[in-house]
Amino acid sequence: MRKIYFLFASLLAGNFLFSQATPPPADDNSLSMANTQGLLRTQLTLTPSWMMKGTSGNDSTSISSARTNVYLHGTLEYYWTEHFSTRGDIYYFLNKNSAPGGLKKNHSLQVGCSYHFMKGMSLDPYVGVCGGISLVQISPMDFMKGDSTFLPNYQVPSHLDPVWAPRVGMNFYGQHVFHFFVEAQYLMGTYRPAIGPILSINEIRISAGLGFNFVILHKEATVRPAI
Repeated sequence: MRKIYFLFASLLAGNFLFSQATPPPADDNSLSMANTQGLLRTQLTLTPSWMMKGTSGNDSTSISSARTNVYLHGTLEYYWTEHFSTRGDIYYFLNKNSAPGGLKKNHSLQVGCSYHFMKGMSLDPYVGVCGGISLVQISPMDFMKGDSTFLPNYQVPSHLDPVWAPRVGMNFYGQHVFHFFVEAQYLMGTYRPAIGPILSINEIRISAGLGFNFVILHKEATVRPAI
């Protein structure tokens, strides 16, 4: 019986000493960003844009140049290193213009890469470039085909057009689950339907909001306890 008591007392003492020597697990809410390598960044926001005039043939034309367009903008970005990342973006056009020749569709899919200037910091300024395609269509309008054929209330067909854009932005990392972002891009492209007006779709898009982070690799190096 004494041996059993002694063994029981030894186990209790060992568990007590082990619990004192082992630090408690860190609370996820007390972690902040230290290293972005291996980070998967996601975001979803509403993005306003303003169309700029571009050259089409000998004319300076654009679609809805005096109107603010609004997109639902989603991003998925992966950091291969602290300085280099690749990303994909989807823009879904929301506020179509029913006026003759107004912008009816302008959904786009983009892929690109970014260079991040700082490492091991909570601030993440970057520049990048992307390319992709846009599905564009304008509302029905009166259209003169060639020199003699008049098409009243002509439904101009939708068309897939290539686009590209430089971008600049800043991410603000606090807690390792969330980040705040702000970025701007100057999208350039031309709407070229089979039959219809050739128009510029150049525009400035500005996005801002709250995003989520997921650590895929290098988890121990990517987050650190906040001080």
